[in-house]
Amino acid sequence: MALLSLFLVALSYGATACMLSCMPLLSPILLANSATRSQSLQVLLPISLGRISGYIFLSLIAFLGSSMIKSLIKDTDLMGYLLGSITLILAIRLWFSLRRTSSCCSASSPSPQGKIELFFTGALLSMSLCAPVITMMTLSAASSSLMWAVAYGLAFGLGATLLWFLFFSVVLTAILKESLHHLSNYRNLLQRFAPLLLAGIGIAIFNGWIRL
Repeated sequence: MALLSLFLVALSYGATACMLSCMPLLSPILLANSATRSQSLQVLLPISLGRISGYIFLSLIAFLGSSMIKSLIKDTDLMGYLLGSITLILAIRLWFSLRRTSSCCSASSPSPQGKIELFFTGALLSMSLCAPVITMMTLSAASSSLMWAVAYGLAFGLGATLLWFLFFSVVLTAILKESLHHLSNYRNLLQRFAPLLLAGIGIAIFNGWIRL
């Protein structure tokens, strides 16, 4: 029953606050990759796996009671520096990926780059200690075994990621793809603008102007 309740809490969390807070970060990445379904999945799967892994990690930390790592996670400035830096790396890789595609005169969309960076982006996104995440950590800390702590983290991660993943892979991808279709004359300009927008978001996260 506790696992089901935690899953439902995570489901509502992933469909509301988390979804909205991730939109400024993910929209430029999907746009730069032409917002096709296959390209979006290649971006979203590593991020989703990173988020689920991050929640399991938080559950383990709560169960094991590591005060040092807990203090690091609570340091929002440090988390902002890390997420901002990885976002800037993603922006640079997207920019050079688009440049290579253009120089090769290829009509195909650039492949998403940096699966490791995308994974760690997802992991860092999970480190936001909001009320639902703290609830998960509290249950994990009070659990009777390590396996139960992992189960709480996994249940929360799946719940927080499910509707989030469907929204970005289906709804937002369709919206961006339709926008690119109607603005086909400006397609290349929009795709080149996306890494610059992502870099701006990375700088804003790094400086604490945006908190995800």
